[in-house]
Amino acid sequence: MKAKSEFAIRILSDNKKVMHGIFRFINGEKYFPPVEFINEFFEGGSDPCDQDCLMGEWEPFSLLEEEYQSVFNWWLRENPDAVIDYLNASDWSDWCVTLIEM
Repeated sequence: MKAKSEFAIRILSDNKKVMHGIFRFINGEKYFPPVEFINEFFEGGSDPCDQDCLMGEWEPFSLLEEEYQSVFNWWLRENPDAVIDYLNASDWSDWCVTLIEM
């Protein structure tokens, strides 16, 4: 279990460094995606917002609720005001668009 949450944290850390990475965009913002949505991101094997493919791909996976909580706790250390919010979105793509348009 710890291996998947550590892998997820590494992906998000790397993604925060990519010019068009979605987690670079939301770093410092208030909202964090719920487990269902972030799993869509991880299951995709790449960040569709990374237009230049600078981040590359990863082996698709998903997190269990407990693993997700570990990832969110890590995120909170750097973003203490973050909250998990669906933003009235129906899926990962809708969530990203909603957040970007806020």
